[in-house]
Amino acid sequence: MSEFYLLTKPHCPLCDKALAQLHGLALEQPIRLHWVDITQQEELLDEYALLVPVLVRGKDDAELRWPFNDDLMEFVTA
Repeated sequence: MSEFYLLTKPHCPLCDKALAQLHGLALEQPIRLHWVDITQQEELLDEYALLVPVLVRGKDDAELRWPFNDDLMEFVTA
């Protein structure tokens, strides 16, 4: 099962939209999605404060930054 990390922060409407897009994908294989609150880690907050939501692919640490658009399915299935 592929692992992904959705970098988020509290009260982030775009993060909610990103999660909805992920749930809406018609995937052949399920993924494991970890919700990461960047405000809990200073180094993540410093790097991603203005960029969330960001989806990180676990196998290679590749990042997909918002807006996901049509790139999301390709990113998740790569």
